[in-house]
Amino acid sequence: MIVIKILDIVYDKVLNAITTMLFGPNEGVNVLTLNWDHLIVLDACRCDIFKQVYSDFFPSATRFKCILSPASSTMEFVRKNFNDTVVKKLRDIIFVNSNPVIDHAVGGKLEKLFYKYIPVWRNYWDNDIGTVKPENTFYAALRAYMRNPNKKMIIWFLQPHYPYVDKRFDQINKLGMDFMNKALHHDAPNSNLLMLAKIMKNLLMRGYLCAGIPNKVCEYAHQNPSEIIKAYIANLVSVLHYAKKLTEILSGKIVITSDHGEAFGEPLNKLTFIRVYGHPSRMCISSLIQVPYLEVENNISRHEAIRKALRYLVHISIIQSGGRGIQQ
Repeated sequence: MIVIKILDIVYDKVLNAITTMLFGPNEGVNVLTLNWDHLIVLDACRCDIFKQVYSDFFPSATRFKCILSPASSTMEFVRKNFNDTVVKKLRDIIFVNSNPVIDHAVGGKLEKLFYKYIPVWRNYWDNDIGTVKPENTFYAALRAYMRNPNKKMIIWFLQPHYPYVDKRFDQINKLGMDFMNKALHHDAPNSNLLMLAKIMKNLLMRGYLCAGIPNKVCEYAHQNPSEIIKAYIANLVSVLHYAKKLTEILSGKIVITSDHGEAFGEPLNKLTFIRVYGHPSRMCISSLIQVPYLEVENNISRHEAIRKALRYLVHISIIQSGGRGIQQ
């Protein structure tokens, strides 16, 4: 175990040195420090594709721009942003989270960092597809709001990250069925070393970098770039449907953003022909670190917001009364 930790430290320092030399320092924005009442995070959402579709869902958005994330993976985002500068702010925030990787990155500190931590993935992980469906994160957020209407929230959806919830893309999901399920049992030190080995293997054998999604999905994306982008956009649309509902229910200033983007074969830099797929850490290319920043103002009273949230929860309870439903 000591050897693994030492190797992990060496891995971290070497990779930092290499990426800084290639890209320079990443001067990304810590979105947690900005002014908002509720923050919606769409996992692995690149800004250019978000820009193509967001106006269909948020025509009255008050502000949109692309910002630079300080990270190109969730692990990196959490380690850089959940820092001492935001500790005081986080203690008054409810965190509704569908991504198990965050638990593995921060550990048991999450319950101490936030006013309340709600790991949606523990109860609503769908093993058949390997994700938390956006509707479950949505309803968990509504329940949290109903119980604590005076608190700010961070609501972390797992989409548009692979796998793809639209059944039209089941054939792509089947290429890496166990990949996301393994995230439930993530071991950071071992994973870092395995990740490095995986990246080097792909680089030497196939000539591209791949991380954050299964090897076979990277290979599929390499051969069928238009199909993988189509699946990704469908995943984004699926989560925007629920993000829109939240902006209509919650009151105040709601910001929609992402932890990092997603690469579909963009070159590592102008000097090489190496292409990048998925979202390897510390890769400062635009497809990975340019993320959306969308502001939506919902100027309704807290009483009206609570009424709307209750109406949605009652509606879903009626619909699902014949089955397992969402736990209350």
